[in-house]
Amino acid sequence: MDRKWNELEVDCLINIFERLGLEELILEVAFVCKSWYRASISPQCWKSLNFDKLNFDPSGPLVTAFSHQYGVHNFSVAGFLTMAISRGGQAVVELILPAVCPLENIIFASNRCPYVRVLGLPMHITKHRNKELLMSLEDISPLGELISKWKDLEFLHIREYQPYTRDILLSIKSHCKNFVGIKKIGLMGDDESSAIAEVLPGLKQLTITSSATHAFMVRESLKEILEGCRELEVLEINNCCGFEVDEEILEMASHIKSFMYKDVRLNVDENYYPLAIIFDPVTWKHSGIDLSLD
Repeated sequence: MDRKWNELEVDCLINIFERLGLEELILEVAFVCKSWYRASISPQCWKSLNFDKLNFDPSGPLVTAFSHQYGVHNFSVAGFLTMAISRGGQAVVELILPAVCPLENIIFASNRCPYVRVLGLPMHITKHRNKELLMSLEDISPLGELISKWKDLEFLHIREYQPYTRDILLSIKSHCKNFVGIKKIGLMGDDESSAIAEVLPGLKQLTITSSATHAFMVRESLKEILEGCRELEVLEINNCCGFEVDEEILEMASHIKSFMYKDVRLNVDENYYPLAIIFDPVTWKHSGIDLSLD
């Protein structure tokens, strides 16, 4: 006799649901039947919170469907994050925050999800729930203290240029003894490459890759990292402008077990305009990069 899906043991359902994305978990699985709903709210199903894959456009399908199915009149990204983080709690091991995120959500996550191993920082942090009010360097100063709570942290994703990168890495060096690697998405500022080389010389893995626009890193920044991080085992560079991989670079990277690069070129694309400038032109001056295309 065939067994019905809604009669499966909760543990079996959880084993299946934990492999689904957040959108499927929230909008589809939870509304099939009561047993599926009970399984879907198990913390184990929420151990991987990748908010970067979600489109929070107010008129987009996610927000529209969520508002309709949950009877929400005024959708709030901050409220959505709070719900997901609460459901995952101590089971969360991967937390990739959205591009723009309120500081209060980061604070909440640092308290509710202490065992995060993979952390993706937002491109911009806002004050409270006002997405238009970007935080100053002084306002973001507590970020290093928050990072120190994730003592099991192994991998960090940094999107676009971030003036607080050194403070974050100093906190990781002091408190995250299992830390292995960094994924840098978008533009690498001069001070960021210096911070990586000086603060984390024992770094094992580094990925530099594109976002909505290609990645950008000048030759001297790459050389500084290669000279400073002598324990690098994996270096991957994808869709990046600012330098060429020539004999000098290959020689400097010869100690790295796996050096992979694809679509790396010297010239900046004519229509290149970093997301960091689009979102926050004021802090751009800290990057140390001259992107004049003259």
